[in-house]
Amino acid sequence: MKAIVLMTCLWMGFAAQAAHVGQDSVLLKIDKRNQTLIGAKTDKSKTLKEELTQVFEKKGLVLTDSLWQQIRNVIRTNSEGDSSLSVQIGNSRVKIGIIKSDAYYDTPQKTFKMTNPNEKKEDAFVFHGDGKEEVQIGLRGIHVKDGKEEVHVDWNGIRVKEGNGEETNVIWGKDSTKVKKKEHMDYYSRDGFNLYVGLNGLSGQVPQVTTMMYPAVFLPTDPQLNPLGSRYVSLEVSESAMLARGRKAAFKLGYGIGFDWYNFMFDHSRVVQKAASGAIFQPIMDATGKELNLSKNKLVVSYVTMPIMPHVVFSKNSAVQMVGIGGYVSYRIDSWTKVIDAKTDQIKRESSNFNLNSFRYGLRAEFSFKHFPDLFFNYDLVPLFEKNTAPQLTGFSFGIRLL
Repeated sequence: MKAIVLMTCLWMGFAAQAAHVGQDSVLLKIDKRNQTLIGAKTDKSKTLKEELTQVFEKKGLVLTDSLWQQIRNVIRTNSEGDSSLSVQIGNSRVKIGIIKSDAYYDTPQKTFKMTNPNEKKEDAFVFHGDGKEEVQIGLRGIHVKDGKEEVHVDWNGIRVKEGNGEETNVIWGKDSTKVKKKEHMDYYSRDGFNLYVGLNGLSGQVPQVTTMMYPAVFLPTDPQLNPLGSRYVSLEVSESAMLARGRKAAFKLGYGIGFDWYNFMFDHSRVVQKAASGAIFQPIMDATGKELNLSKNKLVVSYVTMPIMPHVVFSKNSAVQMVGIGGYVSYRIDSWTKVIDAKTDQIKRESSNFNLNSFRYGLRAEFSFKHFPDLFFNYDLVPLFEKNTAPQLTGFSFGIRLL
C-alpha cells in the first residue's frame, strides 16, 4: 500500500511538473559511471564540467561552482538507483538526471532520442532499467512493467496484473474486482498423424511333437526370428478428449484409427503353411526332394486398429512430456508369406489366413521425453494363431514414434 501511495505522489508531482515545462526548461542526463552527457555529442577531450558549461552557455546560463559541487555530490553517492537534481536559474529551470550504469530514460523533449520511434510517449517520462523494468510517468498515470507483471495507477484506480495472469482492479470509491485469467498451458499433444516404426517379436512355444515323421510339423526352433529383419510399422490418425486439467498436467483420452503391419522374419527355412489341423511349419522341397535353403522367409500380417489411449500430458518444456498406458483392438485385413531361394533368388509369395486369429487386442504404453524420440511398446493378449489349431505364439512390438 505504501508503494502505491508513493507511486501516486510521484505521478501527481511529475504530472504537475510536466504541465509547467516550457521553453525555458533545460533537461539533461548524465551517465553516472562514465560521467558523460547522454544524448549529446561527446568530446573525449573535454571533461564533464566543460561539457555542462558549454550546454549552459548555449542556453544563456552560467554553471556556478556551487551548482557543479551539487552535481558532483549526487554523482558520487553510493545509491543503486537513479537520482535527479532540479534547480531554478533566473527564469529557467534546470533538471539533471543522474542515471546509473546500463540504464537510460527518455524525456518528452525532442532533444533526446526516443527508445522506440514508433511509440508515442511525448506526454510521459519513461525510465528503463538494466533488465525488463520500465516505468512511465505522465499525465495518463503511472505504469510500471517488470517482465510479465504490470501495475498501472491513474485517476480511475489501480490495475495490477501478476505473472500468472491474475488481474486485480481497485477502483477509487468502489469495491475491488479480481479477474482470474483462464489458465492455459502449452501441453504436449499426440493428436494428428502418427508414424510408429520399430521391431517385433514372438513369445511362446510350439507344441511338442511325439510322433516321428519327416518333415516334422513343428520344431523348437520354428519361432526364432531375425531380430533386425522383423519390423513393425503403424500409421495412425489420433484425436484426444480432455478429461481433467491441473496447473502442471492434464489427463486426456486418446482415440483414433490406424493400420499396422507385423513383419515376422524367421531365422530358418521352414515356412508357415495352412493345414487341416491348423498352421504348421514346413520346408520347401525342390524337384529332387531336397529342402531349399531360403535367404528370406517372412510372414506379414496387416491389421486395422482402434487404439484407446488414456494419457497424462505435461508442458512441452518439461523433461517428461507424456505418459500413456492403454490398449487397442484390431481386425486382420491381410496376411501372406514371402520367401526367396538363396540359390536362384526366385521369389515366392502366398496369401492365406494361415489359421491366424482375425481379431486381436492388447496393451500399449507410450512415453514422450524432451529432446528424445517418443517410445512405444505393444503386447498382444490374443495368440497370433487360432487356439488349439496352431502354435500358441503371441506377438509384441516396440520402437519409436517418428511423427
